[in-house]
Amino acid sequence: MDPRTILKTLKEASPFDLFLISFVLLPFIFDAWIDVLNKLGVTNQATYFSLAIVLVCYVIGIIGMLLGSTRERKRDIAKDLIIQYLTSKEYEMVSFERIRTNINKSYSDSFLETLPVAFPNDIRKAKLKGSKAGLARIIESQSEDEV
Repeated sequence: MDPRTILKTLKEASPFDLFLISFVLLPFIFDAWIDVLNKLGVTNQATYFSLAIVLVCYVIGIIGMLLGSTRERKRDIAKDLIIQYLTSKEYEMVSFERIRTNINKSYSDSFLETLPVAFPNDIRKAKLKGSKAGLARIIESQSEDEV
């Protein structure tokens, strides 16, 4: 199987899917670690200590994955809300202040600045009157002579 296909499948999987698969595979991973440690002549106490380290790394990885997924989901929701607001008001741009006033007051400037990086095909940075920082939706050209 092509490694790119595997990587694409992992990127598209939900955190729960990844957790479930890794949880099912955990006994096999522990068994493989035990075999490696036995071949190295490690004592039982060191083997259990090593397995505890593997388990702690696994739990930290799961927590990190869930936190990353939560941040990604928050950005996705913010993008959708901003584009919906711009579309409903027939605006092209909106300032960070107006986003906080009309959409979500908890969005910080640093959070809003990450949106164009995360969604470069949907949102871009914009400068509004008075050098206010803002966001603009990317509108695809709909001219008739384009194919």
